[in-house]
Amino acid sequence: MEPIKLKVCGITRACDAEACGELGVDYCGFVFHPQSPRYIIPEAAGAIRTIPLRVGVFTSHDADEILRTVATARLDYVQLHAGQSDEVARRIGPERVIRVFLPGMKRDAFAVETAFELYDAGYGTGKVCDWTALPETGRYFAAGGLTPANIPELLKIRRPFGLDVNSGVESAPGVKDRNLIRQVKELV
Repeated sequence: MEPIKLKVCGITRACDAEACGELGVDYCGFVFHPQSPRYIIPEAAGAIRTIPLRVGVFTSHDADEILRTVATARLDYVQLHAGQSDEVARRIGPERVIRVFLPGMKRDAFAVETAFELYDAGYGTGKVCDWTALPETGRYFAAGGLTPANIPELLKIRRPFGLDVNSGVESAPGVKDRNLIRQVKELV
């Protein structure tokens, strides 16, 4: 059985990205939503060097702005977190897109197949998803309120391609806790 991938989102500090690399995290996420307590400017994200694959989280951004940020922040993937259109996904390159589905969003509203999907309970709210509503199979990340304490229960119900953790591995918004990341990594 293939190991579950781990994405740590909301990286704001180089030391946290380095810890992720040392612990074997597969993806680091940068939030480019200015109202988020985990917001990072593209130049600061681009300056962080020693990390795994880089994912940018975008909300109301258009394709041009996203593509500029991809170049500046040196992103490998783009996470579309606000129901952006298929046209935006095409312009970015669907093979680089992680499309986010929130409760109530219809998967069949989108025709463009993307690299991955991500199922979340909300916009960084820390709410836990209804894990029984997750697909039984597929290349998707489970997100939403995941912590070292509740991940074992999720893995009894579903085995996603990856887990996306954020506030559940923090000591404060945007400040990752190496020990909590290690605990999650040991679970996958």
